[in-house]
Amino acid sequence: MKPIKHVEIVDELNRLMAEELEAFLRYFQLRYRLRGVDKLAAENFFQKAMDETLEHAEAIAAHIRVLGETPKLNIKLEVGGGPVSLKEALNDALIFEQQALNAYKDMLPRVAGDPGLEDFIRKQIATETEHVQEIAMLLE
Repeated sequence: MKPIKHVEIVDELNRLMAEELEAFLRYFQLRYRLRGVDKLAAENFFQKAMDETLEHAEAIAAHIRVLGETPKLNIKLEVGGGPVSLKEALNDALIFEQQALNAYKDMLPRVAGDPGLEDFIRKQIATETEHVQEIAMLLE
């Protein structure tokens, strides 16, 4: 696959950044929808997930700046409310993480030839793969 143009790379990075921030907001929402023992059991997990998704978004924004552009954010998000069980929350988290993994995998061939971006995307794939595996194990 041919590498995409600079503008297209920045557009894709902006989309990835928005997806990471959407995941942050979804984790935030899920964290407060948990109740009782489920909330206690998962508090650290969801805080860590929030911290990591925010770090990922910041790293993507930094790469956009390195490319000489300003990060642009487009988020249209509406999430439901009400209590949720830990299993439901983890199933939702698995969906977010799998979507992120797929997005980074799709991006990899597009940044081929750019050592900095290619390395970053490969690291993100490894990180998201670990997240998917961790959540899948929790759901066993």
